[in-house]
This record gives sequence, structure tokens and C-alpha cells, in this order.
Amino acid sequence: MDQNRRDILPPRAVILLFLAAATALKTLWAINSAGTSDSVLFYYFAKEIHRHGMPWLYNASTVFNHTPLTGFLISALYTFTRGDYLHFATLLRLASVLADIALVLGLLHLRKLTGRPPWWALALFAGSPVSIMVSGFHGNIDPIMVMFLFFAALAVVKNQPILSGVMFAAACNVKILPILVAPIFLFYWLARGRRPAIAFITSSGALMLAGAAWGLVNCPDGMLRNLFGYGSYWGTWGLTYWLRATGLKAFGLMSFEGLTPAQNVIISALKILMLAGLLTLAWRRRNLGGIEFFTSLGAAFTWIFILIPGAGVQYMVWFAPFILIMAPRWWVALTAASVIYMASFYSFTARRPFPWDLAIPKGPEAAHWAPTTNLVWLLFIALLIREAPSWLRIARKVETPPATPPIPTPEIELSSVI
Repeated sequence: MDQNRRDILPPRAVILLFLAAATALKTLWAINSAGTSDSVLFYYFAKEIHRHGMPWLYNASTVFNHTPLTGFLISALYTFTRGDYLHFATLLRLASVLADIALVLGLLHLRKLTGRPPWWALALFAGSPVSIMVSGFHGNIDPIMVMFLFFAALAVVKNQPILSGVMFAAACNVKILPILVAPIFLFYWLARGRRPAIAFITSSGALMLAGAAWGLVNCPDGMLRNLFGYGSYWGTWGLTYWLRATGLKAFGLMSFEGLTPAQNVIISALKILMLAGLLTLAWRRRNLGGIEFFTSLGAAFTWIFILIPGAGVQYMVWFAPFILIMAPRWWVALTAASVIYMASFYSFTARRPFPWDLAIPKGPEAAHWAPTTNLVWLLFIALLIREAPSWLRIARKVETPPATPPIPTPEIELSSVI
């Protein structure tokens, strides 16, 4: 490809065009659809907070497994939209659309600093159909959480422990899930010495405590039970899917509450094994700095998705930026598998064919879409088998980010595939 064409279509410009097109699609879909059961639940939560208060909601419903900050934000959104569901659901999704824009811009900055991810992968990520479906249609806060977690990791690359702590705490205050990868951050900063560790711990701890303080004062039992007791839906993902497929009564219930003793034992064992693996990974990789920190997070999410009892369609954005950076081709495969799973889920739960308008799962249709979750799950297992030996290597010396960005590589990767 000649130089003139590369000048006309520089990779950064093409990525921004992909981002603009995806943003337009998400916005149009959000404006012209009602979302999913998650959008409806958030609306219900906000309405009940207005009627009875958040302490009542925490104590009355285990379904409200969100942080106080999220509760306050959706309550404010309910007030702003004057209780109109369609406006509420639209703005809820547009918040995720904005988070997606920030994430792609952050990836562009990371590319400038480190040379990763490659241009072609970043272009595909900017227009990811998974992101379009989750932010434009589904209606949840997962993209916002992922955006903050990414910037917490970017601050690691830039050797900014206070900013890393603030961004990490913000992610946890949106959704509690990032607490699972807290050891990755904690052991990394501890390996860099006392001052960086204290800076990270105090900044993240202060903000997390501020976010949880209201709940700890007003409804500690209900908040802690709902946040840390939720184990996702049994029977639609990974090991729990196959146990339910045996037909044994002890494993037959598909739910996240009222589970049998056998199901609770399995979930507890999966959580313990997950935590043990994450602690091992965090400890052995604590000395690896720079872009390798994103590999640590990608490896952590691989382990999480292999052992997690259930994974909703919106979870497919959790791992995306980290595996994109760690292993772009694996990200492509996981994205393709996720699209099959998500399209199957929405097709069987929506009230009309694509483009879906409202998707409410009722239960029986899981027999049709649940098998497709194995495409993603088995890919994670293959990724673990392929890469685990390199993930668990020990760096004897602390690796810190380079003081200056690397020499830019020629911007021809993306042009060669256009």
C-alpha cells in the first residue's frame, strides 16, 4: 500500500471512524428500544428507592446486589426522567456508551505509550458487536465499571499509584466485581516499595470506604449480604451448566437463590478455588510491570470466567480490553463466541426478531441459548492451557514502566487490512 493512502487513512483516524459509527449505532438503538430485564430491574430499583428508601430495598430484596453509589445514581436518574421508563432506560444505556468512548480513547493512549494493542485489533474493538449489544441494547452498568478498571491499570503503566487507587475504587463503587482482582493491584504496588503501596492503599481504601459508608451506617447486613452473597445464576455457564445437564435433582435448580445444599457446596468450592488461583497469580506476577500488568489482568479474568458459576451476556465486556491487550487473536475468538451466545440469548428472549426491542428471559428458553455459553467457556479453558505456563513465570527483579514511550512503530498494520 502506497504512502499516499496511508496518509489519507492513518490508523488513528480509522479507529475514530469505527468508534463514531459504533457510537451512532448504540445511540440509535438505545433511543429506539426498551432494553432488557436488566433495564427494567434498574428502573424498579430506582422506583422502590424513591418509595421506601435504599435500606428497605437492601433488606427486602436480594436481587438488589448493587453498591450504594449505583443506587444513588439510578435514583437520581429516575428523578431526572420523572419516572418515565423509556427515558430512564435510554439514559442508562447512554452512560455506558460514553464509558465505551472513554475506554477506546484510553486504549489509544496506551497504544501511544507501549505500542499495544495492534492497530487492527484496536479498530475491531472500537466497533465491537459485543459492546454495541451491551451498551446500545442491554442496559447495565458493566461498561462503566470496566472503563474505570482499565484506567486503574493504565495508571499502573504510568506509575501513578494514587490515580490507580482512585480509579480502582471508582470501579468497585460502580460494581463490586473488581474486588476479585484487588490482589493483582495490591501485590504489584507492594513489590514497588512502601511509598507506592501506601499511596495506592490509602487512595483506594479512602474512596471505597466513602462509597460504602452510607450503607455500612444505614443497612450493613443487607448491603454486605447482597453485594458479597450473589453468585450469579446457577446452571447456565461452565461447570454448573454441565452439572445441571446431568439431570440430577440436586443440581437442577437454575437460580441464584434458594439453591440446594449440593449447589451451595459447589459454588463455595468454586469461589475458594477462584480466590486461591487469583492470589497465586497476583503473587507470582507481582514483579512484572508495564504492559505485563494488563496480561496479569487478562489471565485473572480467564481464571474467573472458567470458575464463575454463571455469566450473563453483559459480563462479556468484563475481560474485553485486558485480553485485547494480552492476546489480540484470542480476543477476536472470544468476541466471536460471545456474539453467538449473546445473539442466541436475545433472539430467544426478545419479544420480536432483530433488531430486538425488549428482551425478558422467562426461564424455559434457556434450553435453547444456554448451550452456546460453552463456546466462550471452552475458549477460556483453551486459553488457560495454552498460556498458563507463561502467566505463572516468576520475575526475580521488579519491572517498572519505561521512563519514556517506545519509538513508534510504522503505522501500516491497519492499512494493510483495509
